[in-house]
Amino acid sequence: MSDHSFFEHLFEHSKQVTPYLDGQLAPLATSDPSLIHLGHPSSQSIRDLYLSLEKEHPEAGAPYWLTRTWTLLCWQPIYVAFISIYACRGLPDLTTMAQKVQPRFISGFQFESSDFSQGTESELIEQAGKQLVELFEYFRNEMSQWTRIRPGFTRHLFADGVLGCMVKLHQFSPDLGEEYLMQQARLWLQACQLPEKQLNTLSYNPHSNSLKLVRTSCCLVYKCHGRELCSDCPRHPDNKR
Repeated sequence: MSDHSFFEHLFEHSKQVTPYLDGQLAPLATSDPSLIHLGHPSSQSIRDLYLSLEKEHPEAGAPYWLTRTWTLLCWQPIYVAFISIYACRGLPDLTTMAQKVQPRFISGFQFESSDFSQGTESELIEQAGKQLVELFEYFRNEMSQWTRIRPGFTRHLFADGVLGCMVKLHQFSPDLGEEYLMQQARLWLQACQLPEKQLNTLSYNPHSNSLKLVRTSCCLVYKCHGRELCSDCPRHPDNKR
């Protein structure tokens, strides 16, 4: 597969997953404050996102604004990693990914180079894990300039994001069996330096052929007016053990 056809497939599959995942190959405008990427000061841009959430949902409180900010920063890189590996059989360098900050949201991404790696699933997952760890550590360092953001807090959200994508992978490919899904989930946790005990948050129902996640973290969206607990929330009554 040529470099450009790989990215064409990646961007096409990404938009099929969600139209918010809008990718492109484009030169990096380092003067654009709405683009955040590793190696470029993004602390203020991320803080502006946080403040826009605070303004929109003053009733929700600081834990929600912080959780939502972090989740928004990380969702696209995790999705792109999964789509690249399972749909396109390759991987761009996620550490070079630039993301577009919108008011109260992050949507849209770009790569400057059309280079990508090929390999086995396990090799690509190992690469993706290292790149995500590096990228998310950069985000955490940028945010730590204006707020306290603990590694333990971000790791829980990181693990939930990865395992949430395993559930979505199964929804798109329901023929994938329990053994394969759990094996892949373990590889992702290892690659992302996350505790393997997080596998216990996944359960497979052979009767309905469904993979279910009960997250370890709560996104706190229920603190916003008119919002309820998510179905995979640990606080949800259906998920109480």
